[in-house]
Amino acid sequence: MAKSVNGREIQLEPNSRPFLAKRLIADGFDTVLLFGLFMLLTAWIMTTPLAGTYTAHYERFRAIEAETSAQYNNDAAGISEALSGNEEYRSERFAAALHSYILKAVCCLAAELVLFLAIPLLRKDRATVGKIMTGVMPFHLRRQARAEWYQILYRFLFIFIIDSLVLYLFTGIWTFILVPVIRLSEMLLNRNNRTVCDGITGIMIIEKLSYNGIN
Repeated sequence: MAKSVNGREIQLEPNSRPFLAKRLIADGFDTVLLFGLFMLLTAWIMTTPLAGTYTAHYERFRAIEAETSAQYNNDAAGISEALSGNEEYRSERFAAALHSYILKAVCCLAAELVLFLAIPLLRKDRATVGKIMTGVMPFHLRRQARAEWYQILYRFLFIFIIDSLVLYLFTGIWTFILVPVIRLSEMLLNRNNRTVCDGITGIMIIEKLSYNGIN
């Protein structure tokens, strides 16, 4: 299949997958964009009344730490032993961590709703911002057509639940670095550069120029 781009003719196989580097750039840009929006929303939500419960628990367990430190004259071993046996301290610290996680989950949900659901569903090629920039698109592998709306929904749910909520619970902010590494490992294991998310949702990423049906 030949297509003209800026006066140059490019030969592409029908529904051809992009170079691995292009796929990585698209996913990487989406991840950076998600991280930026997530951090902005997190900074904002911490200034709202929604963060009131978290702030109360955080300030209480920090106050207990300060009181214990003063009581034991900054003796690290004594402070650690006293805090480990302080049920109120452990309860307040757990509550603060739980409410912090919930607030971050809300921010992540809002960011991913925009980047991985709203934008792709509004576009004919179902592409995210990173895919728009690199000229690739999700493709319904079985039907040999553009991705359907429900595949984009399933993809969003997989990213939000598995790549975000579950992984963030164990790795925190490192999730934004680990996810691209995990996806790269998955893509290297098959010749179509598909991730587990791609396989579950029945999607393959292809060069937009190679798909006639999008025009």
